[in-house]
Amino acid sequence: MAVVHAAPVDSSRLSRIMTTDFCPWANRFVYWLKEPVGWFALATAVSTAIGLYFSPIGWTLAASLAAIMVTGMAWPWVAVHVTQCALRPEADAVYEDVPCQMVLSVRNRVPIPVWGLAIEGYLDREPNGDARPTVGLACVPPLCTADYKVNVTPSLRGHYPVSEPQVACSFPFGIWTARRSLKEIKSLTVWPKLFPIHGVLPIVGHTVAEQGDGSRGGRNGDFVGVRAFRRGDSSKHVNWIASARSDSLIVTERGAPQSVALDVFIDTSSSGTHEFLGRESLARRIRVAASVLSSLHQSRIATRVRIGDRRLAYQHDVRGRRYMLDALASVPLDGEPCELNQRVLSRASVTISGASCGSVFVCIANPLGGRRAGGATREVAIGPHADLAAAIAVLWKEVRDADVAA
Repeated sequence: MAVVHAAPVDSSRLSRIMTTDFCPWANRFVYWLKEPVGWFALATAVSTAIGLYFSPIGWTLAASLAAIMVTGMAWPWVAVHVTQCALRPEADAVYEDVPCQMVLSVRNRVPIPVWGLAIEGYLDREPNGDARPTVGLACVPPLCTADYKVNVTPSLRGHYPVSEPQVACSFPFGIWTARRSLKEIKSLTVWPKLFPIHGVLPIVGHTVAEQGDGSRGGRNGDFVGVRAFRRGDSSKHVNWIASARSDSLIVTERGAPQSVALDVFIDTSSSGTHEFLGRESLARRIRVAASVLSSLHQSRIATRVRIGDRRLAYQHDVRGRRYMLDALASVPLDGEPCELNQRVLSRASVTISGASCGSVFVCIANPLGGRRAGGATREVAIGPHADLAAAIAVLWKEVRDADVAA
């Protein structure tokens, strides 16, 4: 049973007060103050007023501030317009928290070095909502074309870039940032992080497969045993040596592994009282779903997947695995509305859902197995602070032990 930790009412109310825009109509008049250059312009106007009505020193201050503003705005503008930048990843797809290399190609067309270039808007999404440049360069030599390799570690799934990347510069004073679109961009797909699961899903199925629990008798597969001849059996399967010993027809019994046909439901709704908590809860849920689907794909289990309100079908090959991971990477960071099917199904199913406290629930239902063959349902809860790798590693093992004990 999951324990819900409610945030204090006072802190939640204070947070809403601190983040609420009470005067949206005035934004267009004060947004220019978001850049430090706006404050410099305001200080220049005040210094000019002082020089006009109070003391001549105001003119000196106004001239100094104006010189800083001109330099701080002219140099960034020149820097982004005399350079051409292109950004591309060395691999077109990586997993979360796995380092990869980005190649930044820069061409400087002037005979002076350019300082302080940065690429914004490619991998700027962070779990806490902060934005930081994807690539930063201290200096670009004059009259050169160079490639720079930078190691980056994407922390959130998705298809990048999310917005149009731009080359930015705020050198030397950082009072204003000039931006310009990149010349060339190549996309990068970040797949959810995968955790290995020990063993195979412990549900006996009815479909012949290369792997799986159970060994149903048939004409193909490994040797299981012998039995008496039944009407309709083929003469090819008669064990003549055993038949001669028993003076009756004996048939060789063979069996092959059986695979279950599964329905997998993945809850993609945002569950959390705070935007960051809801995003983190969904990210853990998608990682669990990716690990489960990867294990099922490796076991070649026939699976019908429903991601939110979307249905997904894929083959048991490399292309199908990539298609499955791409679909999980496409789930919005803030979630999307969906309705899980709560009806009792005749097929086995795995449901992955979440709670507002950040816990992840994996419900494994087997209507054709379990105690007295009346069906069994097992729910595994992964707490918000639990080690995801350790919890997922024994996901099938816990269910197997429970079935054996039953």
